[in-house]
Amino acid sequence: MADTLTSSDFVPQTVIPPEKPLPLMRGLMQMIANPLYVWPQAMYENPYHGVKWIGRTFHYIRKPEHMKAVFLDHADIFAKSQFQKKLVGPALGDGLLTAEGEHWKFQRRAASPAFRIDALRALVPAFSHSAQETIERIKAMPAGQTVDVMQEMQHATLDVIVETILGGADPEFGYDRMARIVSDYIETMGKPDMLDMFGAPNWVPRPWGGKGRRRAAELQQSAANAINRRRASGGQQKDLLGLLLAARDPETGRGLSDVELRDNVVTFIGAGHETTALALTFSLYLVANAPDVQERLLREVLDVCGDRPIDAAMVDNLVYHEQVIKEAMRLYPPVAIIDRMATQDIDIGDAMVKKGDFAFALIYVMHRHKLLWDHPERFDPERFSPENAKKLHRFQFMPFGAGPRICIGMKFAYMEAVAMLATLVRGLRFLPNAAHTVEPNIRITLRPEGGMPLYAEKR
Repeated sequence: MADTLTSSDFVPQTVIPPEKPLPLMRGLMQMIANPLYVWPQAMYENPYHGVKWIGRTFHYIRKPEHMKAVFLDHADIFAKSQFQKKLVGPALGDGLLTAEGEHWKFQRRAASPAFRIDALRALVPAFSHSAQETIERIKAMPAGQTVDVMQEMQHATLDVIVETILGGADPEFGYDRMARIVSDYIETMGKPDMLDMFGAPNWVPRPWGGKGRRRAAELQQSAANAINRRRASGGQQKDLLGLLLAARDPETGRGLSDVELRDNVVTFIGAGHETTALALTFSLYLVANAPDVQERLLREVLDVCGDRPIDAAMVDNLVYHEQVIKEAMRLYPPVAIIDRMATQDIDIGDAMVKKGDFAFALIYVMHRHKLLWDHPERFDPERFSPENAKKLHRFQFMPFGAGPRICIGMKFAYMEAVAMLATLVRGLRFLPNAAHTVEPNIRITLRPEGGMPLYAEKR
């Protein structure tokens, strides 16, 4: 592994892993509070270990070869586990993120036209426009106070996703309402459930999730209302909803059912804005603390774009911006863990997985693993320069998953994040906030506790 640290020596804050595995009950309680405090230092140094629990083995993988086996070579054997379905199923139903088998394949085919590169390139002006509106909101704030860039990025990316999915602002998907729904859902449903850990059946009451289930029902009803309004209007828009309504299976001619439409609208709005917002949130934290990187970003956007609104051709040439986004997602992957369950016995290469065993792909750990990265704790966008990126194992960097179920919106997210980051650093200088401790926590996605207050000043 060649040492590539040439752009920054900033070591960002994160959770300090325990030196030794925690005792059982303490570990279970900490898993509910924040799983990052459970994974001991050895996980960042060794490629694999398994833990037996209630008659099954939990395989904790962070080796690229194991990732390839689970997500590509034997993807048909590793099904989505009950843990993931419990976390996101109440909100996302049986949409693309949660569906399995032929049901998933049909929905993937139906949604694919909306994510072709020509369709995405047409959206870039919407990305930069939303970022410019964010700049204006921040400029209007009292001088000298901190700005919660996590809140601002969630606002900006929600505006983008509603525009591109529903064809414009929707009264039921305004930022304030969505922020409340997402916050309530994550706080009540977005963490591991002790009953699930002990294998309790689904019929055992879980009253603490009541608020989250109500918020999920609100979100689903709002999506159904948006679909009904579009049908009633008779409009033939080419946004994602229009494409989903028109989609037909080439083999059977079947279209998406009302429930499938609803679940996918919720999936794209919920998952689509959250992950990009977090990638941008952590990117701004990192560049605020690495002024050399921020100045290089500014030079690149001025060289490529000048003072013009950013378009698709410009995004192609904002190479260093994409490196920064990728390095932020290495250090703070929005999806920090992906779990699967084996449906039959399978050898994944120096590890035997039995039917019913769970495989936990620790993306966060792999992205900071000492066997895979030089100085993994440091912020260094040069890891993803065109030359250095070629040296990485294909399954070493997985912020969007991998294999046939890799996130359908990956290219959308990269283009959006690059266009928005370029617009933001051209309009504002971001400065660190020494008074705030950055502590990432897994609540479905990897979020910073207490938001991300930074200082920002206009250029």
